[in-house]
Amino acid sequence: MLKVQLIVSKRSTEKNNMKHILLSLLMIITFNCYSQSTVEIPQDELEEFFLAIDTLQQQDSIKTILISDLELQLKNFKLLSEQNDLIIDYRNQEITLLKDQIKLYDDRLNQVDKWYKKPWVGVVGGVVGTLITIHIIDYSLPK
Repeated sequence: MLKVQLIVSKRSTEKNNMKHILLSLLMIITFNCYSQSTVEIPQDELEEFFLAIDTLQQQDSIKTILISDLELQLKNFKLLSEQNDLIIDYRNQEITLLKDQIKLYDDRLNQVDKWYKKPWVGVVGGVVGTLITIHIIDYSLPK
């Protein structure tokens, strides 16, 4: 049994060594096939490129600030819109309550302003009633 294990471990070691050799050969071939040649870029073009990158970075930072300001403005507009909706709702409730109050005042005025509920009508009615009563019983005032 021990001999079988030694033989199996020896074969796996040989396979691993073979894999490493093949991998190394393939990597050397790949690096040789795809080697790049250097390209020279003139200094003025390189400076223009870096200047363009700096300009783009500056524009990006300005636009980022602008975006954050616009997002803040959008939040403020949403808050203002919600507050306006609340104010409109409160005004509508106030209008409804004032209309109800006007109806109550009209009902009260209709009850109070009956012609027979006015004080002068009671005085006149009392005087007339007293005169009629005196006339009916034929009572005369002493002379």
